[in-house]
Amino acid sequence: MVVSKGKKCHLHSRLSVLILYVFLFPVSACFAQFRAEQLFVSKKNPHLLVNADESPVFLNSFTVWMLLRNGSTDDVSELLSRLKDMKLNAISMMVLDLNLDDIGKNYYGDYAFEFDENGLPDLSRPIVTPGSNFESPDEYDFWDHLDFVIREANDKGMYVVLHPAWGDWFSGSFNGKPNKYIVFNERNAYTYGHWIGERYGNMKNVIWMLGGDRSAVYGQYDYRSIYSAMAKGVTEGVKAVSVNHGGRVDDKGPLISYHPRKWAPNSSDWFHTENWLSFNSIQDTPYDQVESVPKDYQLEPVKPTWLCEGRYEGAITDWGIRYQAWQTVLSGGFGHTYGSDAWKFPRDNWREYMELPGLGQMSHLYHAVRELWTDRQFLNRMPDQSLVIGDWGTTVGDGNTGEDGDGGGVAASKVNGRSDRITAMRGNDGRWAMVYTAAGKDIHLDLKKLKGKLNAYWFNPATGGWWVDGVESKTMRPFQKGIRAQKNDLVFDAPGKPGKGNDWVLILK
Repeated sequence: MVVSKGKKCHLHSRLSVLILYVFLFPVSACFAQFRAEQLFVSKKNPHLLVNADESPVFLNSFTVWMLLRNGSTDDVSELLSRLKDMKLNAISMMVLDLNLDDIGKNYYGDYAFEFDENGLPDLSRPIVTPGSNFESPDEYDFWDHLDFVIREANDKGMYVVLHPAWGDWFSGSFNGKPNKYIVFNERNAYTYGHWIGERYGNMKNVIWMLGGDRSAVYGQYDYRSIYSAMAKGVTEGVKAVSVNHGGRVDDKGPLISYHPRKWAPNSSDWFHTENWLSFNSIQDTPYDQVESVPKDYQLEPVKPTWLCEGRYEGAITDWGIRYQAWQTVLSGGFGHTYGSDAWKFPRDNWREYMELPGLGQMSHLYHAVRELWTDRQFLNRMPDQSLVIGDWGTTVGDGNTGEDGDGGGVAASKVNGRSDRITAMRGNDGRWAMVYTAAGKDIHLDLKKLKGKLNAYWFNPATGGWWVDGVESKTMRPFQKGIRAQKNDLVFDAPGKPGKGNDWVLILK
């Protein structure tokens, strides 16, 4: 056995009691009572996720890829509590992460796998020790720490969007250049998938994500069969432990999606018709996403879609974060994922990233798109751009220049990131509507698509306040001024002067 240099001294004592791939029983079987309700694709509206009684769930996630590597148990507990207070109900993280210099290690110096003669993780030999006592280094191993994260999230009613491995381990570099770190093939992808699926099969708050910022095909290199093999392994592993312990599994298995790279085909291009793909994921900048989300929404068979990784705050402004989030959701996304350099979870200053304004504004997103509506209203939501009469505006730019500071690639950096787009969603019965104007353009609506007597409200997505005839309030009250009739239609004059940062949500209900 070869172990790469830099291991903590107590690792060798753990290896002496190594339990290889088969366990006496899944770790999840002894976890505490679950608080997060298991999610399924809705049967009433298969564009959405729901729990077992068809109550819809809006997934509001936070990107923290390196949490296992850089977060202590105290850090994890604090992070999850703070996120929950901000109405974020999920985290997106990795198991085998993107740090290729020190492979597969957690905060406490524990490694996920033994290493082969090339210094790469041997996926057939996870390092699992008897016991899970945090006070004992010989007991508390890499996988116990992951157990802790999932259990803590579960106890707070939160979900974990879990990447079993990042894309480097499947297809090499971001641009698809093969390298020595490609360790997965069909056989070990299935075996590892089955093992980790069985380990967490009873944890109802786990949502599985394959891929990891990579395309599934790079020219002559086609990795689709490897991803499908892992998906099959995860599915069969989850089903095995769920059946053994009386749990319910959806007919199509656990929730699994695929995380594509940006500026490239999304999950639907590779896997939409695969049974294992529960929902689609996109990673795009806004000018792509306003096309990608509606495209996925129209596909058959119907599957939910969402933004699994967008632009990161810091490289862009909070306005840039807001308009990407709102345009994604009102175009039909079942949820949204927020990101910043908190993805690294830097040990010394991760709390600084919790103070970024765009992150706090994700609580306003959650409030407006979920908490204002009954379950029935939320389930009958549908995107409808035809509700908007006239110019919808545009969303452009993919560069590191001006305006919202759009964080894109060098080749596209000559175009400023900006948007003045109007994006609309309504109830399929016409009894409510929600329309987002990214830069304060007035909203002209076709009222023939709406029914009944509706009140009009201006919601400020930056503050969470309600604008009522020139005054912002914490109380939701309808406004009367700034509504102009044009034949049988109405024009709603957005507050303020049109321009970047002046975004508003018009709600009719």
